[in-house]
Amino acid sequence: MLTEYTEFLAACWPSLLLTALCAYLLGSINFAIIVTRIFSHSDIRDSGSGNAGATNVLRSEGPLPAILTTAGDLLKSIAAVLLGRWIMVTMNADFAANSTANIALIGAYLAGLFCIIGHLKPLYFGFRGGKGVLTSLGMMLILDWRAALVCLGLFIVVVLAFRMVSLGSVCAAVALPFVTYLFSALVDHNRLSDTVFCTLMTVFIALILVCKHIPNLKRIAHGTESKLSFGKKDKEGKQ
Repeated sequence: MLTEYTEFLAACWPSLLLTALCAYLLGSINFAIIVTRIFSHSDIRDSGSGNAGATNVLRSEGPLPAILTTAGDLLKSIAAVLLGRWIMVTMNADFAANSTANIALIGAYLAGLFCIIGHLKPLYFGFRGGKGVLTSLGMMLILDWRAALVCLGLFIVVVLAFRMVSLGSVCAAVALPFVTYLFSALVDHNRLSDTVFCTLMTVFIALILVCKHIPNLKRIAHGTESKLSFGKKDKEGKQ
């Protein structure tokens, strides 16, 4: 398996770099910042928690801007994954014909990862972005919609039970590698190399998401984390 991926890296590094670059530039389109500037001519990073994400937009701007932010973050991630898959397959057709490496899968995951990085550190907005939850969801809806829906369901249950978006996000992130492995290994019976690759990539993404929520976890531990007030707009939230 190691030899397989070594040969892949040696042959396909230009397309890997192009995939990463395109995905990062797409991820850098932060819809929380764009939508807020359109609706209120302000910077969402100066409101509420200062996070450029849909939850802060909901609390600071209301439902419609939050819906538009959600749609934008999901769609940019989906577009990045599809583009990454296309770049890798198109640029490496000859190599793919003589290799067992899953080029499409590698390109899709790489693009998803760099789209998340772009969302966290957007080139166009001073490298101050969001936390990457919706971007991760959009990515997984393409890569494994079943894992995405399981994690989304867990997120919804936790948020409804505890009214904390941050806690739901962390729980979903932690669950992601486990459900990815289960579907890949036990349901789809994929090759070991593909299962290991998918699981390791989702572990890395989960670590990013959890690390971005460390301040929230500290507030949860101290009992000071803000909670959603369903049906109300909370301008003092800290998500």
